[in-house]
This record gives sequence, structure tokens and C-alpha cells, in this order.
Amino acid sequence: MNYNLQFIFCNLPFLLMIRMVQLMMREEKNKALYDARNKIRELLRLKDLRSLKRYLTLICERYSPADMIRVVSALDTIEMVMIFRLFPKNYAADVFTLLEKDDQMTLIQSMAEQNVAALVKELEPDERTELFEELPAGMVKKLLLYLSPEERRIANELLNYPEDSAGRLMTPEYVDLKASMTVDEAIDHIRKTAPDKETIYTGYVIDERRKLLGTVPLKDLLLSGANVKVEEIMNKNFISVNTLDDQEDVARVMQKYDLLAVPVVDSEERLVGIITIDDVMDVMEEENTEDVQRMALLEPIEIPYLHTNPFLLVKKRVIWLALLMILESATSFVMQSFQDTIRSAVALSFFVPMMIDTGGNVGTQSSTIIIRALATRDITIRDFFKITWREALSAALLGFLLALLAFARVMITTPNLILAMSISLALAIVIFLADVIGAMLPVLAKVIKIDPAVMAGPVITTLVDIGGMLVYFLVATRIFKL
Repeated sequence: MNYNLQFIFCNLPFLLMIRMVQLMMREEKNKALYDARNKIRELLRLKDLRSLKRYLTLICERYSPADMIRVVSALDTIEMVMIFRLFPKNYAADVFTLLEKDDQMTLIQSMAEQNVAALVKELEPDERTELFEELPAGMVKKLLLYLSPEERRIANELLNYPEDSAGRLMTPEYVDLKASMTVDEAIDHIRKTAPDKETIYTGYVIDERRKLLGTVPLKDLLLSGANVKVEEIMNKNFISVNTLDDQEDVARVMQKYDLLAVPVVDSEERLVGIITIDDVMDVMEEENTEDVQRMALLEPIEIPYLHTNPFLLVKKRVIWLALLMILESATSFVMQSFQDTIRSAVALSFFVPMMIDTGGNVGTQSSTIIIRALATRDITIRDFFKITWREALSAALLGFLLALLAFARVMITTPNLILAMSISLALAIVIFLADVIGAMLPVLAKVIKIDPAVMAGPVITTLVDIGGMLVYFLVATRIFKL
């Protein structure tokens, strides 16, 4: 027996017991959070704000902001405003960043300006920038006045970078070190500045002009002698990104090199900030969601589904659906053109769904593979002819195998050799064309600066439907004279 299977089999009772304990703990936590929400609502109803503040302090110590968001999200707007006024400031900021964007906007619009300003001041610079992007310009100007001169300078600097760039995503809260420092001096500097930094796991060595010279992991500092110079242990072969780099490229760099944080430099190689893994995870989720939506020919929707207005959903979908419906009508024109053939060989119509569905499925598979390979940079535009040749070979083999299957299916259900040969040949040609077109279109979209994801699913299926019908009836009439 395989060793892994034997291990699982022998330890199955123990593994089941662990799983049951986990489920019980999760259920207990869910119940506790549900009770906490009811307790908060009861104290709000009684207007016992003193007891509510004490209770909130207690549960804030017990639950993380990620857990508390489940309590807060279930409250109505007025209750939420009261809760955020009574939360500890740092905790309120952490919970606020986890709220959905429309909940953040609703909360801000319902709170007094001073309370909003106090909340904004507690946010990290990158989170503050993300919020300012969503707020009206007039409100942003007012809130900037509540920040300190240094915070205001940082906020304005981040807002001036292009949207979706590394500059917008970065935070200026990093640990900077000098090459001339000793290890003891570096560690002492980290102790003093750590509370205000995003992360302290890596120190960034800069010169007087703030040019990035190298990086030093905290582990290396702790394991080195007290009088060793930082320049002796720093890593000079570091990875960095530019402020103008696209956020998706930054995510790809961090994924490739397994980085927890990456330094961001300007055009003169001066260090201006860092991007941490938690920000990149948000970017990757956002980009993947957008690609999935585009592959269905749906304009990207940033609002969570249950918070989305039905009219917005219709607006995002109707234009493409209307265009595809009009384009798909070409299929009926093809069938009308061959109506005499259909009348003389009615059995041809029986296999129309098989023909267009198989072609559509092949094209969708092919385009999905190529779109994903383009997204991960496994292939580039320069590989166009290699892609076409590889997919042509795959298409020929797929067409041959599925044509044999179709031949057998027709002979079993409608024993007619000419009909079976006609359908099999037509299917092989449709599969070949669908596979090659499905591979070529995303690459061509990349060439003309269109998101390749647009060339998936509905577009491929519609084009293959039209082309498949034309090929099907041409083969039947011109080659087999049906």
C-alpha cells in the first residue's frame, strides 16, 4: 500500500477527531460573535454608552479586526457609526480597512467630519490613499487639512502617481539604515522606529541621497556581531520596482522571487517606499476577478455582488449581449441559405447542436489556455507562430479523434454512410478552425493593446457558431452533394 495512504488509513480516527474539534471551535466562535452582535445592539437600544464602551474594549482584546468585521457588517448604518466612535482608534482603523468600499463610503458620509478625520489619521498611508481615490475631491481637500504637514505631503505624493501603479500601492513606512552603521546601531534604530513602520523584517540601506544600496534581513542583523558594519552583511543583489510600474507587474515580481516586501525606487534609484505582500494579495485577487469577468464579456464590477444595484448589473452586461445576439443572427442566415439542403436531408439538422457546441467548446478551451499563458508570461507576442503551429497540431489530432467518435455516433443512430462521412469531415474542419482561431485571437488582441481576456468564451463561441454552420453545410453540399 502507498505509504501516504497507509498513514492516512492508520491515523484516520485521529484526523477525524482533529477535524471535529476544529469544526466545534469554529462553531463556538461563530456563536460568540453572534452573541456579541446582539449584546452590542441591546446596549445601543438602551443607550448605555458607558457599558458599551467597556464591552467593546473587552471584545476588541478578544477578537481580531478580521473577526470583528463579521459583527460590524451585520449592523445598520447608525449602529455602525456609534460603534466606530467608541472603538479604540487603532482598532477602528484596522476594522475600517476591511469593510467593503460601499460600506466605507456610507460610514464616512454618515459620520461627523471630525470623526472621519480622526479615523483617516489612523490609517496607513497606502490605505489612506486607496480611500482618498474613492472620495469626492472636495472631501479629500478637507480631510487633508486634518493631517500633519508630513502626512499631508506623503498623501499628496502618493495621489500624484498614476492609478494602478506601484507608487499608488506603496507605503513610505519602511526601516532605512546607513551602510556605516554597526549592527548594534542598526538594531537600536529599528527598536526606536519600529512602531511607525509597516514591516521590520527587512532593512533598506540608503546613502545620503537616499539611493538604495542594498537590503538587510532582520535575521542577519540578529545573527551578526555587534560591531560588524551593515555594509558588510547587506545584500547588494536586491530586487526593486519603479514607482511607475503597473501593480500587476509588481505582484508578478514578488511572486517570482517569493518576496514579503519589495522596495520601490524612483527614476534616480532613490528609495521612496515599499510594497508588502498583503497589498499584493489584494491586487492579485482584484486582477483575477477582473480577468474572469472580462472572459465572460462582462465589464468589471468592483462592488460585491450582494451590494450591486440590479440596474448596474444590466448596464454592465446588456451592450455585449446585444452585440453578440446580432452577430449570432448570422447563423440563421447561413441556415436559411441552405434551406433546400436541409429539406432534402433533414437528418443534417439533427447534428447542428453537436457541431456548434463542440466547436465552441474547443475554441473556448484553446483561448483559455493561451490567455492564461499570456497572463503568467509563459508566452509573449513573439511566440505567435510557435503557438499557431502547436495548436494546429493539437487541433488536427483532436479533430481526427472526435471525427471518428462522431462517425460512430451517426452510424449507430442514423445509418447513412454519406451523412456520417459528411458530418465527420465537417466536424474535423470546425474543430481545427476553432482551436487555431481560439489560440490566435488572444495574441492578436495583445498586439492591438486589448485585454486578451475579452477574446474568450462568448466571442469565440459566436464566431465558431457562424463559421461552423458555414463549413458544415458547404461540406454537405459541395463535397458529398447532399
